[in-house]
Amino acid sequence: MRIARTIGFLAGVFSAAVVAQVEVIEEPSPYHVERTWPDYFLEHKKLFTEKSGTYRAGEHPVWTVHVPGGWIGNSTIIEGDDGLIVYDTSVNVEAGAHIAKEIRKISDKPIKAIFYSHHHTDHYNGTSALVSKEQVERGEVQIYAWENFEREVAQEFGAILPRQLMGVFYYGPDILPKEEQHYHGCCAPKVLGGAPGYLPPTHTMDQDMQLEIAGVKINVIYTGGEAISEFGLHLPDMNMMIMGDEFFYALANVHSIRGSKPRLPENYISALDKIREIQPDWLLGSHIMPMGDPIEIQRAVTVSRDAIQYIWDQSIRYINKGYNAAELQQKFLTLPPHLDHPPYTRPMYGTPWIIAPEIFHGWVSWFSGDATDLLPTEPVEKARRYVKLMGGRDKVFAEAERAFFAEDYQFAAELTQLLVRIEHLDWDARYLKAAALRARGYGEINTIARAWYLNGANELEGKVNSRMLLGMGQRVVAGSMPPGELLRSWRYQVDADKAGATRLQLGFEFVGASESIPAQTYHLTLRNSILEVDETELPEGLPRVRLTIAQLRSILAGKEVNADIGDSERLSELLTYLDREPANFSLHVR
Repeated sequence: MRIARTIGFLAGVFSAAVVAQVEVIEEPSPYHVERTWPDYFLEHKKLFTEKSGTYRAGEHPVWTVHVPGGWIGNSTIIEGDDGLIVYDTSVNVEAGAHIAKEIRKISDKPIKAIFYSHHHTDHYNGTSALVSKEQVERGEVQIYAWENFEREVAQEFGAILPRQLMGVFYYGPDILPKEEQHYHGCCAPKVLGGAPGYLPPTHTMDQDMQLEIAGVKINVIYTGGEAISEFGLHLPDMNMMIMGDEFFYALANVHSIRGSKPRLPENYISALDKIREIQPDWLLGSHIMPMGDPIEIQRAVTVSRDAIQYIWDQSIRYINKGYNAAELQQKFLTLPPHLDHPPYTRPMYGTPWIIAPEIFHGWVSWFSGDATDLLPTEPVEKARRYVKLMGGRDKVFAEAERAFFAEDYQFAAELTQLLVRIEHLDWDARYLKAAALRARGYGEINTIARAWYLNGANELEGKVNSRMLLGMGQRVVAGSMPPGELLRSWRYQVDADKAGATRLQLGFEFVGASESIPAQTYHLTLRNSILEVDETELPEGLPRVRLTIAQLRSILAGKEVNADIGDSERLSELLTYLDREPANFSLHVR
């Protein structure tokens, strides 16, 4: 009998050290899988470990702090006549403090301006370590972002927050044991964690423009590649281009399996074509070291955009021949040799066999085209029937074990997937599936796929506590949501069985920290099992509550609703129609 016990372990997630409770099994797995690393995998990580440091762009007064303090997300510093300009501030206050220290080695001039290349958190969360909120409020520092920046920040972890959180945990090595961790820029042990240091933009832009800051001429160029809030800077006097996530030491991650809005190949291509058109002498970026060879810049940028177009165009070609998403994957296991230009097109970040099926889903549908797949048999029932037809659980397990020892790890995982789906406590099947996934992961060069295989294996072995991870992540993210986003998130919590045809209206008036800050008002309407949330003036006679965002968070945390906030009874009633059960699901034990 295998006996479960609970142990504490340190998880470097969202804070420097979080003690988490994780279910593990005392008896070790009977399947040994030797840890291996593909040769190029080890070579590639040196770009982010051994080459971490601060680099100057030749004789130009421009520096890149590459992998600041080991954290993901570079920062580029431009020295002007009487001040400094910063493009991106990295992922948290700790990384920002490292950048600030490097800046003072460069110059003692004050920071005049900060640019947020786009809304991904590894580009704007170190700001408060560089400048203070008071400096920004006094107008001493200007912060620039694209016009949709704050909207995209709010939506990045919004509607599908729990599922995205699980994706973030699984697509990187943060929750892997230390000996399993790897560092490749996009996916590193130092992505999550640390304190946020975000300061909001003071200026937003909606078109390309020319600026002059501290005597430095700057052309702001919208790129919109990996993120639709993305832009780069061209410094014409140096013929230098600075950009965010569209150019990387790897193939572009045109589809993120962690969960994200669709990323369009044409947006990456358009962004890279702008660089080709400018023909810069220098190229700097938020995930690369400065490049100062114009010929190599053109070659690397061109082959990067061509690799993206190749996958796009050839996917469409095969779609028009009738291939579905699964069939497409088999056509894109690798790129052809003439598109191999290390490191820029190596599948370390994006990989062709993940990008191609997403193109099918984006241009066609989730539907394969076979009517059998329109409304298939419920997954657990299908698994039961398949296993019965194959002779029962023991025969399926024996065949899976034979496949594993024959190094057919994918088929072993597929067979045991049926058994685990039928019985979650079938530990023999879980161990065998875990071993198969671990073997797949150790042979995988793509950093995201490798992490996902290994995290999946740990989940199957009982080493991942989904409830703890989701609860911690949701508290951190929800705790920083502004009032409007918090209320809009309730749309996706309406329990349709409880709400039914109930009709209810309630106004929310959020008061600021002082009387000088105007209140924010929202009109919520529950009807037909949907919740409509409007930011608007509240009509006379509408039942309402008047409170701070801190009070609402306290109520959501389980504190009693005080009568002095207004119509507390109606608020309590509204909350009964929301599904507030903490998220707790697994990705592999299901």
